[in-house]
Amino acid sequence: MKSMKKWVALFMAAAMMLSLAGCASGDTGSETTAASDQTAAGAQETEAAADNGEKTMTIGLIPQSTLFVFYDYVQKGANDAAAEAGYTINYQGTTTDTDGTGQRKIVEDMMVSGIDALAISATNPDAVNDLLKSLEVPVVAWDCTLDPDAIVTTVSVDHYKASAAVAEYVMEQCPEGGKFAVISTNAGNAVIQQREQGFMDTLAAAEGYECIGPFYTDGDLEKTANTTQDLLMENEDLKGIFMVNEGTTEGACQVIANEGREDLVIFGYDTSESLIQYVYDGVLDGMVSQNPYGLGYNAVKQAIAAAEGQTDFPEFIENEYVLVTSDNIHDPDIIQILDPIGTMNLE
Repeated sequence: MKSMKKWVALFMAAAMMLSLAGCASGDTGSETTAASDQTAAGAQETEAAADNGEKTMTIGLIPQSTLFVFYDYVQKGANDAAAEAGYTINYQGTTTDTDGTGQRKIVEDMMVSGIDALAISATNPDAVNDLLKSLEVPVVAWDCTLDPDAIVTTVSVDHYKASAAVAEYVMEQCPEGGKFAVISTNAGNAVIQQREQGFMDTLAAAEGYECIGPFYTDGDLEKTANTTQDLLMENEDLKGIFMVNEGTTEGACQVIANEGREDLVIFGYDTSESLIQYVYDGVLDGMVSQNPYGLGYNAVKQAIAAAEGQTDFPEFIENEYVLVTSDNIHDPDIIQILDPIGTMNLE
């Protein structure tokens, strides 16, 4: 069951940008409260522009929250893309990924302070769609679904496709079939629903497989741990669990490690240093990496193009995902995606 096969989705555009941008080091961690940041290169460009009497161009960047390491890497990619073009980033986010009202307030504040384009990952589109439509600056959606009339394009992983690939992986690990569970974060989030359905639909279409859930835990570690314990106690025939984000993956892995359950296929979504360690330790069979650096880089590149007058954009720009397993986690290309900041010293 623990045999691994190499499952790597194509990440052509993302990998190319990573190789161009390099693996620059620096402290780019986001604050747990709303904050703004810019790279040193961006600061130098800003200073030079001020000396020349030029207007400093700014891209507003709003994540779904500042709760997870994932968004630190998004911010790093965004900062690098902005610095290359002589722009700065106004980065602000809420401390939870369910605060649609807080996101709306951040958008309003950014418009007051002044931005030339906005790149936003909305946690609740209904809370911001009307406001985004009224803005006089172009809006790029990333890792979310927004009203097409409010945005110029969407930059995102195809979450349904990525989760379907996870289902294919676990079925290969368990060709005899069996019961699997999905632990999710919060109901009603379109992106999360795509992750759930990609996995569940693929299993349902295959003979001999059953999927239970999704079980919602708000991405909270303790709630996820309790849910995982309940699942293990109430389903002795359980063959595996799929977790849809960093928080649920972390919470489930804590229980699986403590229980010493080596008989289950455990697969998560998103990456962090602790999740990488769980793969090293054999607790986590694998995880979906959205290449968050590339996601931030791509989103800001599109926002800059829009700020400079481009109007012809595709409706959807795919940011390629990677299935990271023990089979490929030591590959140089994978390491560069997992640790774009270069602080983990992965080998």
